[in-house]
Amino acid sequence: MLQDLRDQKNSWLIVLLFGIIIIVFVFMFGLPSMDSSCKSNTSVELAKVGSHDVGYEMLRSMIYRYYDDNVMSSQQYPALAKQLVTNISLIYLLADEARAAGLRVSDEDLHDYITNWEAGNADVIQQRFLNNQNQFSSKNYEAALSRLSISKRDYENYKREELLARHYLTLLASSISVSEETLWQRYAEANNSATIEIVSLTPGAVGATFKPLTDEEVAAFEAGNAAEIEKYYNEHLGNYTTPAKAKLQQVTIQKSMANVKNPGEKTSKTFLSGERFAIARAKIIDEKLDFNQAFVDYDESDDKDLKGMTGLVDVEIMAPEIQKAIDGKAVGEIVTAELSDRYVIAKVVEQVEKVVTPLTEVKQSIARQIMNDKRVKARMDEVSNNILSLAKGGQSLSDALNGSLYANVLAEQPMRPVAPAPVADTADAPAGTAAAPAADADAAAAPADPVLEPVPTDQLIIPESSRIQAKTLSDIATNSGYIAGLGISDDLARDIRSASDNMVLPKVYQIGADTVIARVVSKKGADRAAFTSLLPQLRQRAVDDKILQLIGDPESIIGMNGQYGIWIEQKINAAIASKKIVIDEDYFRKEQARRDKAAQERAEKK
Repeated sequence: MLQDLRDQKNSWLIVLLFGIIIIVFVFMFGLPSMDSSCKSNTSVELAKVGSHDVGYEMLRSMIYRYYDDNVMSSQQYPALAKQLVTNISLIYLLADEARAAGLRVSDEDLHDYITNWEAGNADVIQQRFLNNQNQFSSKNYEAALSRLSISKRDYENYKREELLARHYLTLLASSISVSEETLWQRYAEANNSATIEIVSLTPGAVGATFKPLTDEEVAAFEAGNAAEIEKYYNEHLGNYTTPAKAKLQQVTIQKSMANVKNPGEKTSKTFLSGERFAIARAKIIDEKLDFNQAFVDYDESDDKDLKGMTGLVDVEIMAPEIQKAIDGKAVGEIVTAELSDRYVIAKVVEQVEKVVTPLTEVKQSIARQIMNDKRVKARMDEVSNNILSLAKGGQSLSDALNGSLYANVLAEQPMRPVAPAPVADTADAPAGTAAAPAADADAAAAPADPVLEPVPTDQLIIPESSRIQAKTLSDIATNSGYIAGLGISDDLARDIRSASDNMVLPKVYQIGADTVIARVVSKKGADRAAFTSLLPQLRQRAVDDKILQLIGDPESIIGMNGQYGIWIEQKINAAIASKKIVIDEDYFRKEQARRDKAAQERAEKK
């Protein structure tokens, strides 16, 4: 028939016949669908940088190289994709800057860059180029690129641009320097130190100088201050609440394949994380697979020993998604939750309800606490100001402390001698009897140890070993607000830096709950000789810090996961403003809107 058609190809009947066949085909099957080409993003141009184009194929290639391809199905994919496209554009921009600066990459340079694992090449797929001896293999190289649908030409062209960009970043970094004087100023500031003497009053130590409140005092306060007690209760309700607890058994499905270090026996790496989760959920919930067996089959957590058991823990410290999932669920029920990095299927094994102790049961203890807090606060203010005043007047901090906080407190129990018992008359006692005079005259003449008894006293007794002591802190750094041995106080650190030797600092300092009075004993400046010996390391560290600040981490920039420094950020913004870089913002907005809509529809179906 085909030959007949060829022989009669000029016949109008043949033309008519073909026309009828086409019409029938269109009627039965419709016109060829454009969906596939519309849905395919392979021809989409996402950015343009000078003469370079960044298309969807290149974006997907970069995701394969630097990320888990599961990100392509995530809700956050459009934001990541836009950042990757910006990163790729930056590489092209830097490569063009390198050419303009006269930098070049030879074929030998490119060959070494791709084949040498130690050359700093951040491309993770390069691992697949190596053979069993960790040496480059041309066969493995071509096979790896083929598996990832990356042509050798495209890969090597981009690697040339990447190496040029790397050279340009190195050139930028080489222009950064830090002067010796700047380094000395930093070193001197960081290595100035002081020796200080302090008194640190703690609420507990001050409270110990009070006699316990009587029940009558507490009852009187409670009767007249109901509103204040209720306010304290509401503000400190957590102190009177036993939180809800739950014990769960969990099967974890990781969203990133990089986190699947210890997969279940039936975990398949050929499925995306959402599909693996759906399979496990169907087995556990729909088919009611034994949970212990489900853990063996599907769990992807690192720790297998506990079989997913969490222990009985406070619900409020669980992930919010899990808290919401188990809210109102009974023991034995199974729930699911999606977290930022994983899916969880959890069985409620045990529960303890939240218990709030009623106000009526704690009113007396709250009244006692409020009274103690008030009198301790007032006493701390009084004592600290008194110590400061006495110290400024010339007393040592130790004497000022003892004369203030412990002025009416005894260091030990007062004792008095017991009256001696009457002595029997031994003048006429027969020799050798108990009443006879001692044969040893010296022993008889030795005085006996006095017998003492406690003297009743209304004063408190706090032994020296339990008292606050003035103490000396030696060689503390003064370059920040942190004072070793005390804590953080910008005011105290600043006043230490400006004080002279043997100077009582001008005010009382609050560090946490403690009150501090201080005297600067002596100050010590940085050692210039020590600085000189450390100068090379200090300079390198300062330059590295400045590179991070101005450029960013060059390796991370090349590896598509780094933060940009000030210079690079400015270069990108200037290139976008001048249209050297043109990014298709509309594509990413539409892609995000599409995913948001799909997520909303899924949520509504639930």
